[in-house]
Amino acid sequence: MTEEKTPIEAFADSLIQQANITLPEEELELYKNKLMEQIQRRLGLVSVDALDDKGLADYEKLLGENIDPNGPKVQEFFSSRIKNYEEVIKKALDTFSAEFISALK
Repeated sequence: MTEEKTPIEAFADSLIQQANITLPEEELELYKNKLMEQIQRRLGLVSVDALDDKGLADYEKLLGENIDPNGPKVQEFFSSRIKNYEEVIKKALDTFSAEFISALK
């Protein structure tokens, strides 16, 4: 049984394929992990930037609970406090993708 890919992992795989990046398997896995970290960081910044002052204060409290910043509880938090959150994330991913592909040309 194979593990199902996370959306971030699937997005990273798609970017690597679009960019025609070919590396030995071990190096490719390291590259993909670094890329996923960058994607996650970008989504975090975009999400935090979209919060109002109260949302930011609530987010700081949430992080004080010592939870996984990439976990479902944080996703639920952003979804409930950011209008059109899915659109915000899609736009951020589209921008990241365009910047990534452009940087490789």
